[in-house]
Amino acid sequence: DIPLNTLNKVQSMQVEALVEGKTFLDTSNIQGFLETLFYPLYFLDFETFFTPMPLFDGIRPYQQVPFQYSLHSLAKDGASLAHAEFLAAVNSDPRQDLIAQLLNDIPEKACIIVYTGFEAARLRDLAEWFPACRERIEEMINNIRDLAVPFKQMDYYHRELNGSYSIKNVLPHLVPEMSYEGLEVRNGGMAIDAWFNMAASEDPAEIDAIRNALLAYCGVDTLAMVKILERLREISL
Repeated sequence: DIPLNTLNKVQSMQVEALVEGKTFLDTSNIQGFLETLFYPLYFLDFETFFTPMPLFDGIRPYQQVPFQYSLHSLAKDGASLAHAEFLAAVNSDPRQDLIAQLLNDIPEKACIIVYTGFEAARLRDLAEWFPACRERIEEMINNIRDLAVPFKQMDYYHRELNGSYSIKNVLPHLVPEMSYEGLEVRNGGMAIDAWFNMAASEDPAEIDAIRNALLAYCGVDTLAMVKILERLREISL
C-alpha cells in the first residue's frame, strides 16, 4: 500500500520483486565483478569458535578463532575441481597448524573467493598472531574477491531472496539441486557446538562422527560458492 515513490531504490526493488514477481538483473555490473577474478581460483571458508574467557594466549574475549577450513580450487578454465580441507585436533590451539597448512594449500598470486568479509577478517587476525607470515597473508587478503558483492549490491535480486544476500538464501534459489538440508551440521552456530561437543567427548566413534559432520558442512559452503559463481557466469551472458 505504500507508494513506490516514497521508497529508496533498494526498497522499491524488493517491493516490485515481491508484488510483481520481477527479477532484477544488472548484467553489466555482474560482468564487471567477474572480470576482477583470475585463475587459479581458490574458494575459502573458515569455521571458528569464540569464548568469553580466551582459551589460548594472545586471544581477546569473544575473538573468533578459526579451527577449520574448506578449500575448493580451479587451476584454470575447464580444469577439474580440487578440494583441500583442515580440521584441527581437539583440545589444542588450532592456529599454528591451520595457518601452516593454509599457506601450503593456497599458492602465491591465487585469487581467493570468499562470501562476505568474514574470511578476510580472520586472515588479518592470523597476520597479527603470526607476524612472520604477515607479508604472505596480506598478499592473500589483497587477492580476495567477495562473491556476495553482486547480491549485496542488488545486481541480482529475486523475491525468493527475501531481502537477504546470505549464502543460505542465495544457494537454494540459484542452485536448487544443492541444499544444507540433511546435514548434521547446517550453520555456523551448529559448527561451534559440534566443535566443543567433540572436545568434550571421550567416545572415539562419536568424535569421528562429529569430525565427519563438520567436514561435510564446511565442504558444502565452498562447493556452494563454486556453483553460485557458475550460475552468475550463466545469467550474465
